[in-house]
Amino acid sequence: MTDAEIDLNLLRVLDALLEHGSVAGAAEALHLSSPAVSRSLGRLRLVVGDPLFVRAGRSLVPTDVAVGLREPVRRALDAAVAVLKPSLSADPGDIERRFVICADDAIVAALALPLVTRLRERAPGVDINFVSDVKDVIGGFRAATLDLRIDAHVETHHDVVSEVILTDRFVAAVRDDHPLLSGRMTPQRYASARHVTVSPKGKRHGPIDAALAELGLEREHVTTITSFVVAAHLVSATDLVGSLPSTVVSVMARTLPIRALEVPLSVPTFDLNLIWHVRDDLDAAHMWLREQVLEVFGELRLRSGHPADTSQTTNTRGRNKR
Repeated sequence: MTDAEIDLNLLRVLDALLEHGSVAGAAEALHLSSPAVSRSLGRLRLVVGDPLFVRAGRSLVPTDVAVGLREPVRRALDAAVAVLKPSLSADPGDIERRFVICADDAIVAALALPLVTRLRERAPGVDINFVSDVKDVIGGFRAATLDLRIDAHVETHHDVVSEVILTDRFVAAVRDDHPLLSGRMTPQRYASARHVTVSPKGKRHGPIDAALAELGLEREHVTTITSFVVAAHLVSATDLVGSLPSTVVSVMARTLPIRALEVPLSVPTFDLNLIWHVRDDLDAAHMWLREQVLEVFGELRLRSGHPADTSQTTNTRGRNKR
């Protein structure tokens, strides 16, 4: 067998066999079938020219040759990982990489300035491309044309991992001198106002309308738009009320004359998720970028009065990664 015909995955199989002492144990560790591991063992024997393992009851006992290969195999695997996923130095400034993040304009409005500022100070070799729409998110992850997605929707696929980074709620956004700021906000006063609705698909009925309907109330929808950021600008210059995520209002209030009022209804909260491909789960530079995003949203959460972080990382295999 020539060097070109040697599958370097055989090193992983040999390492697992040496570690677990059985085909079944190695197969479970590698997420392979037992027959697949047995076939790889046969190929290993052919490559090395030694039985490598002999059966003793239900276990496999390594030959002297196999024992002698234990440390070289481990060093080879460590070296391969170092080549394919270089370890991050103590100085993030050594990272030279471009990342693509998919998020809507409201998230970009909240994230871009603090994240870009962090990168300029800590890792000037990193740059970010923000995109607002990726038709095939899974395909983008697989093709490595997309690194992160931030969204209220979670892609349910075994190729992705997701982490809840923020639990948000809707508030009533109004201009600084809006009449609703005087007196107690009631469902009746809220419903009687004129509203701007945000919906990517142009829908005017949502959880707030359902909660109002339970009280026999209905709000007046003046216009429906697709952008929370545009809605914030519209609210700042009119008497319209916008039901917007509290984080969006907190960020936009830095530059616009708007304020947030609690919606006087029982409306469910929603999670904002950070999503990435499982391939990048342990990539050092990718992990560092995710930590920066998490820290930025942690600061936003504190500024907008959100409860303590309850985030967790999962994928469709159900493993808790934090």
